[in-house]
Amino acid sequence: MSSMAIEMKRKFERYWGDQEKFNPLLYVAVALDLRFKLRLVKFCYTKSKGKAEGEKMEKKVKDVLNRLYDSYAKEGEVRQNVSSASPMPRVENEDCDSCLNLAMEFDTYLEEEYSSVCSSEVDKYLGDLCDRRDNPDFDILVWWKNNSNKYPILSKIALDVLAMPVSTVASESAFSTGGRVLDPFRSSLSPSIVETLVCTQNWLLSTVPISLRQVMDKVEDFE
Repeated sequence: MSSMAIEMKRKFERYWGDQEKFNPLLYVAVALDLRFKLRLVKFCYTKSKGKAEGEKMEKKVKDVLNRLYDSYAKEGEVRQNVSSASPMPRVENEDCDSCLNLAMEFDTYLEEEYSSVCSSEVDKYLGDLCDRRDNPDFDILVWWKNNSNKYPILSKIALDVLAMPVSTVASESAFSTGGRVLDPFRSSLSPSIVETLVCTQNWLLSTVPISLRQVMDKVEDFE
């Protein structure tokens, strides 16, 4: 029992022991939940470590969210520019050149104005009141989908951050003293080998019986 408790404590300290080393996306996930936003992060840190630490963590998480926002916004601008780029016919006319330059300046102005408006999307979301928590059927991903027009970039961030992980670890593994299920050798297998092993297992466990003797006979015939 003691060895089990020591192993559980070691795992806990590894992932949750030092709050300064937490994955910042964990806080961002809380901020993207409109029932809590940054208010829950600030509240918890203020309650456990004081007002100064609460404000510090609130600013830290907001900075991470802003950096994510800027990254997604730039990626969207690149895609938009690539999709809208098209060669323009060259007309040897000074009036047309001046009109073209004016149009290019106007496009630059629109991009700058769009960036200044978009930069307030995070502030607008965080500035709104938190939603009520008395709805047991609330689906946060559905909410972001329905509000994607209001928060076009934040909704993309929410889709990535709040997505369900593709793999999980059974809680029973915390009580296991038998070591890792996958040894270092099996963990280092290439994706193609892993796919082969998974497919082979799927075939062997299939409801359609497989005659190994018959398969081996066919292989020998090919040889």
